[in-house]
Amino acid sequence: MDYKISVIVPCYNSEKFLKETLDNLLGQTLKEIQIITVNDGSTDSTADMLAEYASKDSRILTVNQKNSGVAAARNNGLNYIEGKYTIFADSDDLMSIDALEILYNRLEEKNADVAICRVEYFGYGGNRPHPESIALAELDTIDIYDKRILWNFLVSNKCYRSSFLKASGVTFPLKRYAEDGAFCMQIFYKGAKIIGVPDATMYYRKREPADGFSVTQSVNYHLVEDLFDCIEIIADAAKESFKNPDCACSDKEEYIQELYRRAYSTFVNSLYRLVWSADSETLSLMKVKYAELVSKLTPESTKKISYVDKDLGKLMFSKQKIAENPFISVICKSPCESFINSLYAQSMPFFELITADSAKRENIVNLPKKNFIASAKKAAKGKITVKFNGKKPITDTRIFKVISLLKRGRKFGILPDFVIKLGAIMFLKIKK
Repeated sequence: MDYKISVIVPCYNSEKFLKETLDNLLGQTLKEIQIITVNDGSTDSTADMLAEYASKDSRILTVNQKNSGVAAARNNGLNYIEGKYTIFADSDDLMSIDALEILYNRLEEKNADVAICRVEYFGYGGNRPHPESIALAELDTIDIYDKRILWNFLVSNKCYRSSFLKASGVTFPLKRYAEDGAFCMQIFYKGAKIIGVPDATMYYRKREPADGFSVTQSVNYHLVEDLFDCIEIIADAAKESFKNPDCACSDKEEYIQELYRRAYSTFVNSLYRLVWSADSETLSLMKVKYAELVSKLTPESTKKISYVDKDLGKLMFSKQKIAENPFISVICKSPCESFINSLYAQSMPFFELITADSAKRENIVNLPKKNFIASAKKAAKGKITVKFNGKKPITDTRIFKVISLLKRGRKFGILPDFVIKLGAIMFLKIKK
């Protein structure tokens, strides 16, 4: 079969969502597709599932490798592409049923090297669009120095001309965080003709805590290292492209500042907000890298990104310090385990939990059951105190963030604490 598109799917312990993803690909209206699944040393039933699917459909090719990470798996998959175009799909993501057909036709029509489609998040935290990807997808032609691309590092919503991809010589850096951005941007700087495709959508899954967080929902020492390594790979590639006489970047310094603003936003929103899952070594590295990044930002850039950590105030890199200086005090006499887990999944980590149970964490305060509420109110150290019954988890990870923003605001900060909590809940319901 002459394949029109090759789809590379790295798989590691993907048994829960793999069937849904493969069925979605096999159900695409474009039938001339090659599906390259790379089993990255899975220890669950992933290998068996891939073998079963491959035995039933000749379009599926399964490659097995020792566990080496998603970047190595994607690079391995590149060795087997036969399609005119290539796209990458994660093993738990989905796409609109005619996405591949639309991407193919659009690339053929415009004779382009790369097509960018829409992204929508689904799963944990609810459904929401990815604004930058949607804005880019609406464009007929996309300038490689369009700053919005720097805010859309996801690799799965981009379809590449295979010959251009091979000629670029670019592969994924062997990192586990931001490697997709480093890959994409290096290719774009090779002079790619990029187009937008508004009628195709990639659905990016955010996992529930019970399913185990994906790499982008966790933090450790190597992820922090990888983020900043990949940002520098992009910065170096961009600066190298500036030397091209045909470079169309009108303000090179501002472009690099935008990249560092993106890095700051990613660091705060995707890594720092997961501070409770970090060990002391990781926190020490985060403190150093944060200081280095801030030193690269101009005063104007610092002002532009002030919204990123407005709900946090001054960042703290010690769990003990956060526990001693919480912004939110949560009072819950007998919380269930899923409720406690949902607190640590909140995107605003400066909180303490006051309970009558014997839970143990740096920011959990245990009090006697007798006269619990009165004692808890007296013990609360936060700027705002909120009560929950704790019988079920908080399903929106932004509740604490909105509570913090409202409490810090001049207009709403003077309202009673329970009103601010209710206002945050109502605001998020309306926003959905």
